[in-house]
Order: sequence, then C-alpha cells, then structure tokens
Amino acid sequence: MFLIVGQGNPGLQYARTKHNVGFWVLDRLASDFRHKGKALIAEIEFLKASGERVSGLLVKPTTFYNATGEAVAPLAQFYKIPPERILVVHDELDLPPGRLRFKVGGSNAGNYGLESIAAHLGTRNFHRLRIGIGKPPTPEEGANWVLSGFHPAQARLMEKVIKTAAEAAQAWAIEGIEACQKKYNGLNLAVGEPTDSEQAGC
Repeated sequence: MFLIVGQGNPGLQYARTKHNVGFWVLDRLASDFRHKGKALIAEIEFLKASGERVSGLLVKPTTFYNATGEAVAPLAQFYKIPPERILVVHDELDLPPGRLRFKVGGSNAGNYGLESIAAHLGTRNFHRLRIGIGKPPTPEEGANWVLSGFHPAQARLMEKVIKTAAEAAQAWAIEGIEACQKKYNGLNLAVGEPTDSEQAGC
C-alpha cells in the first residue's frame, strides 16, 4: 500500500495559489475524497502491466501547509505504510516552472510542511515529487510568492505540468522511484512555452 500526499492549504482563498499545486495533482487522480482524521482521503488502485493491482490512498491534509505532518503520520501509522511508500507532492522554489524532480529524503530547504512530515514520521526518508514554481523576485517576497497565483500566460504550461505530475505519481506507485527519476527528472515542459519577457509583454 502507498500514500500520495499533496501539500497545500485548505480553503477557497488558497485554492489557486502556487503553494497548492500538490492538491491540484491529486485532484487529477481522484474526485471522491472523504474526511479521515485531519485529511481528505481517496482510495485508489493503479493497474500494473502484469495485471496486478496496486492500492493506496491519496491524502489532502486539512491542516495548514506547515502542519502537514499532523495529517500524514497518523495515516501512515494506521495503515502501516513505511516511508519509502510515501510520496509527498509539493511546490519547489528551486525549480523553474515546467520542471519536475523526484527526490528521496535530504534537506527540506526551508519547506516547513516537509519539516512537519519529517518530525512526525521521525525520518526524512519519504519520497518527494517537487513541482517547480520558480523563485520570487527577492527572498523577502517568498511568502507572498507562494500564496499568489501563476501568471495567466503560464496557464497552459501549468496544465501540462499538473497532468504530467499526476502521471508521474501514478508511475511512482507502480514502477518505483528510480524508474521515475530516470523518466521525469530531466524533462523540461516549458520548452516551446512563452519566455518570461514574452509573458511580461516585453
């Protein structure tokens, strides 16, 4: 069994912000979520090429972003899911829009949601699917950046990114992270999309 966790903030005011791209990915995989503990969950099965079914849960915490671990750890403990079968899908400042990156453990680079998960699980060795949102104009604008939406000119790109990330999350559950790192970490979905200067009308 696996857990795929989307990071985000609850509430309509946050629904279209950069911080909520993890929720967007899960919403591409399922629509029938129900409350369990401090999360909305959906049971899901993926089919391997062999015909074997792989079952798991999609998890959208109802805590705020920085307290994600309060939702994730109880579910992992209840369903006896080890860290290597947990995938956290989250926004990533250190990647530009159009890039995806699978990662195991390592530094959380100031992402308090990831820190919360690590603290409550007692390990950093869960898996991550990082979705690039790009850096803010200045470090001081970081909080406003993640809580703002994407530029309208990036709508087509982000649709492509979310669709690909949903496919990647499914592939992770079926094939494992090493296969997904080889397949997705080198992709640049922004190729052929408008440049920053074109988006700004320069």
